[in-house]
Amino acid sequence: MRILGVPALAVAGVTAAVATFGVVDTAPATAATLAGAMVVPAGGPAFAADAPDPDILRAGRTYYAYTTGTTWGNHIGVLESSQPSSGFHTVTGASWGSTALGPLPAWQRVDTQTSPGVFYWAGHYVMFYDAIATSSGLYCISVATSAQPQGPFVDRSSGPLICQWLLGGSVDPAPFVDPSGRPWLYWKSNGGASNQPAHLWVAALGGDGTTLASPATDVLDQNTVAHPWQTTIENPSMVYTLGGYYLFFAGGGWQTPGYAEGYAVCAGPAGPCTQTSAGPLLTSYASAAGPAAGNAFPDAAGNLWLSYAAWTAGCTSYACGGQRRLYVAPLTLLPRSLNAPIVGRADTPDHSGYWLVASDGGVFTFGDAGFYGSAGAIRLARPITAMASTPDGRGYWLVASDGGVFTYGDAGFYGSTGGIRLPEPIVGVQPSIDGHGYRLLTADGSAYKFGDA
Repeated sequence: MRILGVPALAVAGVTAAVATFGVVDTAPATAATLAGAMVVPAGGPAFAADAPDPDILRAGRTYYAYTTGTTWGNHIGVLESSQPSSGFHTVTGASWGSTALGPLPAWQRVDTQTSPGVFYWAGHYVMFYDAIATSSGLYCISVATSAQPQGPFVDRSSGPLICQWLLGGSVDPAPFVDPSGRPWLYWKSNGGASNQPAHLWVAALGGDGTTLASPATDVLDQNTVAHPWQTTIENPSMVYTLGGYYLFFAGGGWQTPGYAEGYAVCAGPAGPCTQTSAGPLLTSYASAAGPAAGNAFPDAAGNLWLSYAAWTAGCTSYACGGQRRLYVAPLTLLPRSLNAPIVGRADTPDHSGYWLVASDGGVFTFGDAGFYGSAGAIRLARPITAMASTPDGRGYWLVASDGGVFTYGDAGFYGSTGGIRLPEPIVGVQPSIDGHGYRLLTADGSAYKFGDA
């Protein structure tokens, strides 16, 4: 069930190569899943200092993370890394001076610039961001451009690009390019100055990528009745892949452990968008509190990642000395129609990728997980129920409910229960430490060992 010829992936203003989806062991308890989307939370930060509202863009072999201003990057900060999920550092190499934004226009209040959204368009890099307008005291959206991804971005505006005065202002801009090559801009109304519900909006951008070319369209509304966790919605990020549009967004209070990441499925770039679950996709876990304000982006191979910021558990504000550190985790968006349901998962040894397996034996690969074959073309006696990877991540086992074992890559065959009359079906597989054996586990807790297990 290796999927080939799927539509090109478009995300965060970049059209990338086709994502590699190829097909796993049941998902670990830390995996967050909803219909159509899954993210396995990152174990540690990609940048262990304050990096709010991160937006990551790949330029050549380098990944740039743009954030709300901090002590290391005033106004709008910029980090860089050669990897999508780790190793980010300031572009100056110092704990100061990594500022992406040049001199501020006169209409903006100093030190209020937040929430950058960057894409490459028409021969230069375009940054949308928000700041408080001195004339109104409301957050409004502006735009700046640069010849280099690290800046400086120059803003020559004499006033806001977008400011919905009657709705409490406009914040959190995020550009996106659809599969036809048309650019769009998403944002949130109500920067906290109004008691009105928040709304997420979109408008088409002009050919220059810096001006609006259509009226604004409301694509998603805050709804605390159907979705109680959404005391607000903000930080939109649109993705197109496998024939579908997915709008990621943050919800809840940003200075609370309840801040979380959700998503909606959209009919097109201008919506309408529908949430598929009452709850969020990613919530507080381990030492990461309030993981949200995410943005989805592709790596050089077209695999998806979700960047987000999170406090350290126990301190979710700057008043107690907290920091919103940068995290980056693999993001899975499944096809809308699978030949068979997903029944298991296995992680790569470095946790930078994973496999999913369907009951028909189809294998899907994400991140740095390699594809070594599948049982998708085999007529199975019983459905696949579990998967596990070899210790080096260069192979995997698929196991059927009757105990039949299928090996791929460097996974060895050490026996099966295929000829045994089992009291309960096989539901799991556990490799030995060196990978020279495994245990097959049944639904009643029985274990059958093979090789050196």
